[in-house]
Amino acid sequence: MKRWISLFFLVAAGTLCAETTDACPSEVIVDLRNPTYKNGILYTTEGGVIKNQDIRIQARTIQYIRRNEGGKLVHWIEAEGDLMIQYKGQVYVGSELEYDFVKKTGTVYDGKTFSTIWYVGGDTIQLNSDGSYKVVNAFITTCENQDSSWDFHAGSVDVLKDSLFEAKKVRFRLFQFPAFWLPSFKINLKKFKEPIFRYYANWDKGQGPRVGFRYQLYSWEKLALYGRLEYRWKTGWGGAFETEYLPEHLRTTFVTRSYVGTNRLETAPDKKFRYRLEGALYNTSENQKTRTTLTWDKYSDVRMPADFKSDDFEVNTAKRTILYVRHQERDVVAFLKVRPRVNPFESIQQDLPTLYASMRPIEIGPTGIISSHFLKASYLDFDYSDQLVKSLPDYQSIRIEIREKLYRPFHLGPLILTPSFGGTGLFYGTSPSHQPKTLGFLSYGVQAHFHGQRTYSHYKHIVEPYLEYTALTRPTTPPDDHYIFSIQDGYNKIQQIQIGFRNLLFSQWNSPKCIVTEDEPRLKKDASFSADIYANAFFSDPVIPQVVPRGYLWLAWRLPSTQFSFHNCWNFRNHTLDFSNARFKWTINENIAISLEGRYRSRFDWRKANHENFILDVTRSETELLLSPLSDRRITFLTNFFVRLTPFWEMQFQSHHGFYRLTEPPYNEFKVEFSTWISSAWKLKFGISHTQKDAIRFSFGLNLVKK
Repeated sequence: MKRWISLFFLVAAGTLCAETTDACPSEVIVDLRNPTYKNGILYTTEGGVIKNQDIRIQARTIQYIRRNEGGKLVHWIEAEGDLMIQYKGQVYVGSELEYDFVKKTGTVYDGKTFSTIWYVGGDTIQLNSDGSYKVVNAFITTCENQDSSWDFHAGSVDVLKDSLFEAKKVRFRLFQFPAFWLPSFKINLKKFKEPIFRYYANWDKGQGPRVGFRYQLYSWEKLALYGRLEYRWKTGWGGAFETEYLPEHLRTTFVTRSYVGTNRLETAPDKKFRYRLEGALYNTSENQKTRTTLTWDKYSDVRMPADFKSDDFEVNTAKRTILYVRHQERDVVAFLKVRPRVNPFESIQQDLPTLYASMRPIEIGPTGIISSHFLKASYLDFDYSDQLVKSLPDYQSIRIEIREKLYRPFHLGPLILTPSFGGTGLFYGTSPSHQPKTLGFLSYGVQAHFHGQRTYSHYKHIVEPYLEYTALTRPTTPPDDHYIFSIQDGYNKIQQIQIGFRNLLFSQWNSPKCIVTEDEPRLKKDASFSADIYANAFFSDPVIPQVVPRGYLWLAWRLPSTQFSFHNCWNFRNHTLDFSNARFKWTINENIAISLEGRYRSRFDWRKANHENFILDVTRSETELLLSPLSDRRITFLTNFFVRLTPFWEMQFQSHHGFYRLTEPPYNEFKVEFSTWISSAWKLKFGISHTQKDAIRFSFGLNLVKK
């Protein structure tokens, strides 16, 4: 009987569809247990399933109606008891269902559903034809238990087909007690890159307790807003407002963090209004030719960034306020850089602005000689901190730089020989003598690279001996006679040869996506083993009397779960190890990972932004540099250890140890943090840390996030 009824309604559906037009629904499969049929109504109390391409209904008591009334098709279902509905990718349960197959709408009474991390339910759930739904007298929670420890109650909730969630007249309850009220609440259920709610508490030995919470105020389509409130026992109140604009295409992203408070410095007798305003805007044009970066970081005092330091508060501005625009065409790349000083206690070089362009290298006729051009124009203003003594006057100047380079590669079998010749000219609008200065010099050199390789069954071995000779003539204006704004003004006579031998070994599992560290530019990122031994020689230089002052060794091993790197420099002149940096990373399994790093720097290894630039070494004597802050001997050890103790408990330990410094005491810092999941979406964290600034800090955090 059951099989006959199911087939009958399949045939009937086809017949009725032939007689009607726009109102015709999709094919419906009716599968009921021991039904009765009367006047176009199919009825059972023993359970069954009804489904088509959009919906599947399963219940114990089902009344299925399909008939013509007054020339109109009535196609309707009522179901209750053990009810479950699957409708356009969403699952609902409830006590009773009414659904119209013609309008493709329905109502679930005493209904419940699940969206991302939320359990949503209410008196009624209205199903719309586009897959969206509306919940009347709703509750929202993440607790799996029938009696939840916390929940939201709302007069109504609308969930659109794009997972856009909107609630009105929201009341938050904790353990059945009302906590706060909101007129409305909007959120995009698909976007949980940031925790929706985060509560944290810290206890510093010096500052006492610190508590706060971070809450997502609004999230709709591409925009999210957050609020933050914090209280410190010894310093007072503080709060923040945050915005995030993160579209899926990510061609434009916009993030801000704005903090204000009346908390005071520990050493200040009175409260002080303090703030930090930071943000970042990144944009890439649709044709990918123009990229824009705008970051800003304005704060009330120099200690502000450290006092309100939080992992989820940083925007990676590097404390810089800067506008950077890059535009690329087929034959030219142009840049615009504007960097003003927004914090008076900073000492920075201001670009107001800087414009520079680089032409695509062109080949000159049939000679094979390649020419490259570079032009840069700036108005630079170096401002010292207002907190420094007045004997350090600020200085500013127009700076124009023109650079031309000619080179010609010769391919001699496995040997590539590339001689080069060029010139650079600079103009400074003023100088320490208050006179304009022009500076010019010639550059020349040659590069010789040999490439040999051999392939084995599972490996490829590459050897690359190389020699690079670089020379600059003596500038027409000595370095002390013009302003030095940055390393880009540090030109002086130099004759340098770098000679080295590089070995690379590639295995069959290598790919460019294996483990990489950004501080290894000399080595191939996709090699399982790399070795580079090299040295620099300097000629005709009175500041460096020894021809070969230092020798270097780079070693790196990369395996699927292990990485080891080792960078060393031996100082032949002073017969000492100049620096040695070692790093070891090991992912033992999915539950354990470890990272160890050791760094040594002697007093003869200068703190330079670019270790491959030796203009400083040939310009200033070793005696001068040893007496400057550029000489900073130290030993540092870093550890990072992660272990998953159980499927729900994780532990991470980090430590930082420094000693062997000339003028500063040793230090030991550590942080250990435990985290676990409580319920399906709440993550609990607590830890203890010790830093130079905070003797002991206890921390506690509770985040509402998506697993």
